[in-house]
Amino acid sequence: MRNSLLALLFLALLLSTGCVAVSLADAQIPGQETPPFIPDDTLVITAVGDIMMHNTQIVSGYEPQTGTYNFGKFFNEIKPLLLASDLVLGNLETTLSGKKAVYSGYPRFNAPEQLALNLKEAGFHILTTANNHCLDKNFTGLASTLKFLDQAGLLHTGTARSQEERDSILFVEKKGVKIAILAYTYGTNGITPPKDKPYAVNILDEDLVKKDIAKARTQGAQLIILSLHFGQEYQQQPDPIQKDLAYQFLEAGADIILGHHPHVLQPMEIVSLKENGKEKNKFVIYSLGNFISDQSGLERQSSIILNIHIGIDRTTSEPYLKEISYVPILTRRYFMHGKTAFQVLAVEPALTTIRTGPAHSFTPTDIQNLEKAWNHVTTHLETPDPRIKLLRLAIPQSHLHLIKSLVDT
Repeated sequence: MRNSLLALLFLALLLSTGCVAVSLADAQIPGQETPPFIPDDTLVITAVGDIMMHNTQIVSGYEPQTGTYNFGKFFNEIKPLLLASDLVLGNLETTLSGKKAVYSGYPRFNAPEQLALNLKEAGFHILTTANNHCLDKNFTGLASTLKFLDQAGLLHTGTARSQEERDSILFVEKKGVKIAILAYTYGTNGITPPKDKPYAVNILDEDLVKKDIAKARTQGAQLIILSLHFGQEYQQQPDPIQKDLAYQFLEAGADIILGHHPHVLQPMEIVSLKENGKEKNKFVIYSLGNFISDQSGLERQSSIILNIHIGIDRTTSEPYLKEISYVPILTRRYFMHGKTAFQVLAVEPALTTIRTGPAHSFTPTDIQNLEKAWNHVTTHLETPDPRIKLLRLAIPQSHLHLIKSLVDT
């Protein structure tokens, strides 16, 4: 059963990437050797939306037996999808200010620091921290957040504890590609950093962003990712300001723009621009919506896991955009042990599990919400661009771990 499932998965991956065996490719002219074909390598960058922690979520993660918190169960079902990626990013829309600052949800967020370790265990590598809630517990909370992220082994960008930290571009190298990640926010809910610490938050200033893009390129960035906290909350289409800024920054040298803040999905597009006299494909998604929250409404509870497939030219080692794939997800809320519990579910595998086997824990409302989430996401992100694809995962939820082993082999 395992071998057959792996074979089916492998075939699906081949078809999804357009790889088809052609017998003529193996034919040789007598006396002439055909050099072996070496395909370009692929780097997969995965991004999700806002990681929020409302009061109900904090209560849900509390374990009275030990007096500690654990949010790992929120992410168990989608963990294999994150672990299968080369680089995973999310927007941390809460502070980690410590117990003394009092754990709290909206309007001034402060989640238990255990969240950082749970996100690391779930597969995250980088969290962007430039958003309108980064100063909810003032500068001390901002600095504490970065301390706990450091302790968990999570990279971060968008806020800083010093001018030196602010001026240092975050670089990561994956499969030989040097990637720069930059993050900015439109504002901080009227809470400003101390006058002697203007470096604390990257504010979305056009000149500053363009200057940082140029600096990253000068320092050797082959791929530049921007996280932009912008737009209007709960609006399912980008406004003119978002579009104008996105195109400005793509033209200035950014390669990928990941939008946050509206808390609902907004469209994505591949943009072809000339750079150094050559056509180059770039990508923007105006809002990734919520990855996890306790906000009400289908549009705020459903979102995607976004996969950006970057090819690496085997002769020049230069990266290029190949395609985009996405997986619809839903934050499921249900009651267990007298309190609300949370799960981030990949919609299609969850529905497949329900239809093909026992699903004792799923209520009719759960099933209805999953079906609505599927319809909402796939309809809202529908595009004629064949390079943007819905990634089908019609296999039981319990078998998702096989994706990781398949990718590894």
